[in-house]
Amino acid sequence: MNISEFNYIEASLWFTCAVILFCTGIKVGKSSPYFKIILVVVPAFIAFGISDIIEAQTGAWWRPVSLLFFKAACVITIAGCYYQYYKINKGNT
Repeated sequence: MNISEFNYIEASLWFTCAVILFCTGIKVGKSSPYFKIILVVVPAFIAFGISDIIEAQTGAWWRPVSLLFFKAACVITIAGCYYQYYKINKGNT
């Protein structure tokens, strides 16, 4: 397996995460405290998957430099959503 194939597999993983979270969002409904987080994290996972497809084409996660910033924005967004999720769960225990 070469790095390009690995990037396509990784992209499918992020798209799968987005689909699972989207379905979870439908299940929990708008009244859930998690709904707003899901509204943000689903597009972030989709964008992260797209960035891996671009990476497979360019051969590097830092080329072009805009791809590096795009990936960083996705990671920061996903980490921020996890932090919000953690804060909600901390209040529930």
